[in-house]
Amino acid sequence: MTSSIDDLVRLCPPPTAPPSVDWAAAEARLGMPLPADHKGLASVYGPGRFADFIHIYHPLGYTQYVDLTGPMPACIREQLQKDYEQGAHPVPYDPQLLSPMGVTDNGEYLFWVSAPPDSPDAWQIAVNEARGPRWFTFAGTLTAFLGQRLRRSPPGPHPRGGP
Repeated sequence: MTSSIDDLVRLCPPPTAPPSVDWAAAEARLGMPLPADHKGLASVYGPGRFADFIHIYHPLGYTQYVDLTGPMPACIREQLQKDYEQGAHPVPYDPQLLSPMGVTDNGEYLFWVSAPPDSPDAWQIAVNEARGPRWFTFAGTLTAFLGQRLRRSPPGPHPRGGP
């Protein structure tokens, strides 16, 4: 485990027996490699959400809406492409480079900015504002992003708004 995952485990203990994932099959189905950090996170935690708020897509997602290899990522990318072409909502990246990998209960989507395509461990994270035009970019791993978000979250109900 990396130090980011170790830090996350201290903040949010994982389940005792998460299901194992065939990562080669998941990457083949997606047609792209995945960041090692995401594979480590998904292997340690399994499918689910953090702080009852952030759902991370997983190849064994419990519904089609959070299944990394299911229909939702393609649907989200298709909608972003329409927004990009129509100029309806500003999308700061080419939608073909945005790989959906999570969602919040508020409706913000989390993406990998998958450039360069053959270097997934160098990808940044982008988050769109739910029902708004703003985007946030995080230059770090998914576990570092989650750790930062969890450290900033107050105990109890999560406030509405952006990540």
